[in-house]
Amino acid sequence: MNANKYIASLLLIALAISLNILCSFINWDIDLTADKRHSLAKETTSVIKELDDNLFIKVYLEGDFPAEFKKLQKVTESLLKHFKSIAIDNVDFEFINPNAPNTDKDKLALFKQLVNLKLTPTDLEIRKMGKQVNQIIFPGAIIYYKNKQVAVNFLKQQAGKSPGSNINTSIENLEFEFVSAIQHIAKNKQDKIAFLSGNGELTENKVYDITNSVSDNNFNLSYHYKVDHFNLKEFAIDSTTMLPNLSRQLAMLSAYKAIIIAKPTIPFNNLDKLLIDQYIMQGGKVLWLVDGVKASMDSLQNKLGAFIATKNNLNIDDQLSKYGVRINANLIEDLRSTKIPIITGYSNNKPQQSYFQWPYFPLLVSDSKHAISKGLDGIKCDFASSIDTIKSNIKKTILLHSSKQSRLNFAPAKISLGILENPPPTISYNKEYEPIAVLLEGEFESVFKDKLVQKNNQIQLKEKSKTTKMIVVADGDLIANDISFSGTIFPLAYDPNIKYTYPGNKHFLINAIQYLCDDNGLSNLKTKELSLRMLDKEKVQKNKLLMQLINIIFPIISLLIFAFLFIRNKKRKYA
Repeated sequence: MNANKYIASLLLIALAISLNILCSFINWDIDLTADKRHSLAKETTSVIKELDDNLFIKVYLEGDFPAEFKKLQKVTESLLKHFKSIAIDNVDFEFINPNAPNTDKDKLALFKQLVNLKLTPTDLEIRKMGKQVNQIIFPGAIIYYKNKQVAVNFLKQQAGKSPGSNINTSIENLEFEFVSAIQHIAKNKQDKIAFLSGNGELTENKVYDITNSVSDNNFNLSYHYKVDHFNLKEFAIDSTTMLPNLSRQLAMLSAYKAIIIAKPTIPFNNLDKLLIDQYIMQGGKVLWLVDGVKASMDSLQNKLGAFIATKNNLNIDDQLSKYGVRINANLIEDLRSTKIPIITGYSNNKPQQSYFQWPYFPLLVSDSKHAISKGLDGIKCDFASSIDTIKSNIKKTILLHSSKQSRLNFAPAKISLGILENPPPTISYNKEYEPIAVLLEGEFESVFKDKLVQKNNQIQLKEKSKTTKMIVVADGDLIANDISFSGTIFPLAYDPNIKYTYPGNKHFLINAIQYLCDDNGLSNLKTKELSLRMLDKEKVQKNKLLMQLINIIFPIISLLIFAFLFIRNKKRKYA
């Protein structure tokens, strides 16, 4: 009898050990959170599984931090463990404390090295021994793969947001930041995109910051793509006909994953329109940044302080209408806008300036849930127009719009500084959410369908496109950086009056191009939204005593009741 008991016990132990060993090979992780904060996107899994060599990540987020940064540290570690679980042999990581070196000399040398590697330092205020101490930290990582390395700065700091909110935003973007960097470093060949020229578009210097970054960081298009400038009007000559070689021009244009048309000022001729149209018909993607009205601050530099803004006739209205939108010949005036300096008087023969809201410079905040514009704040516009969508089979998504207190000024329109001295009544700003940027997706119909009679067979006209997409923005200056008289290039959306760079412009534009070009759908990672679950401080203060009683007294009483019942039951059983 005893032998059978021993055998049964041994079998039970053996079964338990076998189950444990079996379970160690099975992933039992189940994400029960509403926002799926512990789940990886399928795009992430795809990128990690495609690694064909060892990838090593050094994370410089180790040390004595406040609770918010501890949370960021733990989430980063959890994410990297997920990466490692997907590709056990190819992914490894370590956390490093940049403040660990004992001597100031060694610490400074490490700091310089990290800055050279393009990690961004942050001055953190922590409390030690009852005193406030400043500490330099580097909330980022260096990723090493084959013979390449790339920096990832994952701390997002938005002006006016609380530290907890900024950390939450950083956590939301953490997966995207790491995966996009890994994809970038693992990619053998970059896709090509191009700025079009030939119709008075912005010069290379005017789009320098979005292309290369004046801050010498990775936050630019050249980090992700090979960026060219393509002149539509410079043709190769066909040696047999001695005419411009249209088919070769279209083939060269079609080599680009996306093209950017940035603030054209010269009307497009039919040949220009044909090349762009047939590029789209072949599945090409376009980011249009087009002014609906001719207007600039330079035009106000006269004695009257006023000018007449007229329609910007570029001869593409029919083309855009065919694709599903119309850029209106108007200017949006918005109560949520940036300020401009105006001389209001003189003191000792020196001009005195005051700053006034300039309604023609809308400052946009996105409430869109789309990956391109989700969560963006501080998008600076200069003389933006509204966009109307036209009923068609094309899917249309509003990406950016004016505030709920805006109005429209139709061209020809008088633009005067007098609006600052005698502002219109607030009640006149009765237009809400006028569209400024629209995403179009679907199969587009050619603007030349049933219209074009070809004189030669160089181009086989396509009347309907493959499934593709384009983005239309009714403000050409959204992508333009300023240049000083001495030639200094300023960051995109930099406001010299308050010495501040609005972050939204660059984020929106890079998101837009990534969405147009991204075959792996990494833009979808940006839609992850985590709930910031904060305690209601007012309720806590109001019910402080009750909460203390529940958390301190209730567990003790519960334990005593359990002990009493246990002893009573034991006495009954063995009495």
